[in-house]
Amino acid sequence: MKKLFSISALTLALTACGGGSSTDKTPDVKVEQNTAPTLSGSLTLSAKALESTNLVVDLKDEQNDSVTTTIIDKPEWLTVTTSSNQVTFSAEPSLFEVANHAFTVEVSDGKASNQYTLTVNVAENRAAWQPIELSNSEVMGNWQSSDGSVELVFATEDAGVIAQNGELSRFDWSNPDVIALNTQAIDCLQECNQQALLEMEVLAKRDDAIRVELFNVSTDKGEVVTLYKSNTEFSSAYYADVEQSSFHSVNYLSAAGEESYFEVPLASFIPTASGNTTSFPHAEFSATLDGKTLKIESDTLVVTQNTKQFSNLGHEVDVAFDLDLVDAEVIAQFDDFLVLKLRHALTYQDESAQNYINESAELAEALQVKTTISTLRKLTPIAVPELTVGKSYTGRLNNKNSDTDEGLTFRYLPTFFTITAADTATVTFNTPENSDSFKWHYDLDNNGETVKVTGNGLDTSLQFFTQPDGKMIMARERNKDERQARLGYEFMEVIDDSTITLDDYKQLFSYLRQGYTSGNQKIYWYINDDGKGSFYYADQYGLENRANFTPSSYWQLEADNSISFAMMSQCPNAVDYSSCKDEVTANQEVAYSSLFNFKILAKEGDKYLFDRLFWQSTYAYSERELKESIFQNSYWFGVEK
Repeated sequence: MKKLFSISALTLALTACGGGSSTDKTPDVKVEQNTAPTLSGSLTLSAKALESTNLVVDLKDEQNDSVTTTIIDKPEWLTVTTSSNQVTFSAEPSLFEVANHAFTVEVSDGKASNQYTLTVNVAENRAAWQPIELSNSEVMGNWQSSDGSVELVFATEDAGVIAQNGELSRFDWSNPDVIALNTQAIDCLQECNQQALLEMEVLAKRDDAIRVELFNVSTDKGEVVTLYKSNTEFSSAYYADVEQSSFHSVNYLSAAGEESYFEVPLASFIPTASGNTTSFPHAEFSATLDGKTLKIESDTLVVTQNTKQFSNLGHEVDVAFDLDLVDAEVIAQFDDFLVLKLRHALTYQDESAQNYINESAELAEALQVKTTISTLRKLTPIAVPELTVGKSYTGRLNNKNSDTDEGLTFRYLPTFFTITAADTATVTFNTPENSDSFKWHYDLDNNGETVKVTGNGLDTSLQFFTQPDGKMIMARERNKDERQARLGYEFMEVIDDSTITLDDYKQLFSYLRQGYTSGNQKIYWYINDDGKGSFYYADQYGLENRANFTPSSYWQLEADNSISFAMMSQCPNAVDYSSCKDEVTANQEVAYSSLFNFKILAKEGDKYLFDRLFWQSTYAYSERELKESIFQNSYWFGVEK
């Protein structure tokens, strides 16, 4: 108020002294407006890792005020300095900064400001790479890239799992100057024994990450990626085995201390009198998760294996070994898969056997505790898919033996079913011996989440899942009395019979279940135009020997476009499939005879899903009569290229 009063008084005084005409005006006082400082020039800095690079841009402030420049969320490797008319950005990025970055830059004179975007593109700098050695303990653990394209599990000091761009592989590894990973695909159908060598060169490390080049020796290509330590807490989820097959074990990990259940194969090696034997018996167990440990609740015995061993006197003797599951541990859980480490041991079933057999160094080694790394692929529960009346779908509704009134035993039931009404499904199948169809009907109660199935002694429910590749699995309700894990089947619509042609069968096929392929030996089937061929032919060296394939069977295309085989050795007087079948089925004295039928259920590129029906007649000497049985399974076959 005092300031206002004094100005008014001064004005009055000037007027009283006749300082000007009453019409004169006071001159306008020009007040200068403040403007925000500005930057001009390209705000893109191109740098190389492990090198220092500068970018200078012009700075202007109309009022020549003191200006400050700030990089919002500035990393340590990026700095900025400001002079009267320039701003200098300096970058000295490490290998971990190889990427394109964008930062917000603010210039301010304290009264007004402008913001700009600074782009810093950091490129690789191979000339400056300095390989870094890591100890095994530093390598061990779980690693993944920020985008999930690479996920690595070093589970033990010589084995692990890698997921690279969606391909899942096991690997054996060693740690010289460059970590060598010998990988093997575990979700393949063909060439499953083919290995690739990856060299992992560590270029930089910090507490939470390593920068590496993954170099594929076979393709002569490398990929540089930053891998971060992964310590994800476990969460409950469903999982299936990763082997390509028409059926899967459906496992469950509960992270809440409730029951988890698994069925996974263990690699068991036993030296014998005639050489080593390798088997992959499945360990079924339930457990509760405690930290990473799976506390096993079920019996630890996996299987008893009988082998021939040399006695101390040099004779071959029968010796039984028990394979026991010692313990289990969850190693890693990623978005798409789970890794378990299982320890198991062979022991003499009868401890006294050790006193009379010649225990070789190889056998002593086999009796040590071994480790199996098992990988399971994640399943996502889904609502029941649309089941259209009149359509057939893959999957086994019933899995129990059943006897007919005619002395025929069904050991397994068909691997597909037909929706015959809104609440009914029917299983239909023939025998190779005759054209009579067997039909079993089941009632369906679909609540949208599961389907309850009853009929023919069956009372179970079906639940549906998707795998990461989008394929569906139909799993039967868990039955603890029968098995720990649930049994699931690939679920898809069966193709129409009319779309199947003879050309679909006129190819060489490789038997694609991995358990039937060993080393260089492959399993083929083939047919010739003269009605002869083979549905099962083992060949060690592949298709180059196809001219030497010797027919062993007669074949015939059936009315439903399936194909049947009969073994020539069981019908010496036959000239084709029909006469061979008649001779086989009419023989009431032969100790063993068989017929086979294959039907295409689905096509997937150069791979085919087949239903295999195997009819056998075996003479039961104790009852002095023939016993007939049917076994039915589904298998993937693929065109061998």
